[in-house]
Amino acid sequence: MPWFSDPQRDSLQDIAAAHRALAFAGYPRTQATAEYESYLYRVRAALASPRHTLRAGFLAGAAIAVALMLTAGVLSFLLVVILGSGVPSPGPAGPIVVPGTGDPGTSDRSPLDLVLPVATSIVILAVAGAATALVTRGRWRGAGVLVTFSDVAPRQTYLLQSVAVWVGIGALMVLAVRWRGDEDMVTGAIVMLAFAGIPMLAFFFAAVFPSLYRWLLPRVSPLDAAAYARPIIELEVAMQIDSERETHGRGTFHRAFYDRSTWADEVLARLDTSRRGRRRR
Repeated sequence: MPWFSDPQRDSLQDIAAAHRALAFAGYPRTQATAEYESYLYRVRAALASPRHTLRAGFLAGAAIAVALMLTAGVLSFLLVVILGSGVPSPGPAGPIVVPGTGDPGTSDRSPLDLVLPVATSIVILAVAGAATALVTRGRWRGAGVLVTFSDVAPRQTYLLQSVAVWVGIGALMVLAVRWRGDEDMVTGAIVMLAFAGIPMLAFFFAAVFPSLYRWLLPRVSPLDAAAYARPIIELEVAMQIDSERETHGRGTFHRAFYDRSTWADEVLARLDTSRRGRRRR
């Protein structure tokens, strides 16, 4: 399906220029590729519109919820099969009833009793994904990825924001349990959620969500992150070369295959002209 293919949102020309700048800075090829890809994701996460951020986070959270539901269903089925294999066949006394399953011939549960909890859980985790995506957006904007490549310093406030998100999600889960559950099971379910369910879910979410969100965001947002990242990287590398040139002398940086000094002059002149043009406008 086209939606699952890797969309080329970023300008190939800007990507090549950024890789060339990192080569001038002395990065090995593999390190330059890894760091540039990470930086490109952070720029995209910080620059994406709130609408696209919420949509990608909502889809990521819903996908995690569906995966958890399928895993729980498969495990439950295997447990029933394993337990059922040791149950003797029906004798004169009638069929054997596994505790909690009710009479095999009758059922007092409607399909709605299964569909509503599943749908509620998916919606709650999708909301958790949307909120986590907003926290991620604020995290990288606050870290300065829109102004620097090498001096990114994430603020620790995003940890408090993540805790606040899961406190809110826990409150929604408790309300859902109180809405659907009997009074006898509400207290036990709330205790399990508070001390085991929600912390484990938050840990699993933190481990899985970033990769899934990183995959989904470029499929939702048409943003060209490379066009924004290129001048930031080029400016930092050019200023680094200029600083080294002032310390060691200009002639040191004339190489056989490329001229770092000339490239730095061109970048500084181009970016300075661009800044002056923006000031005039």
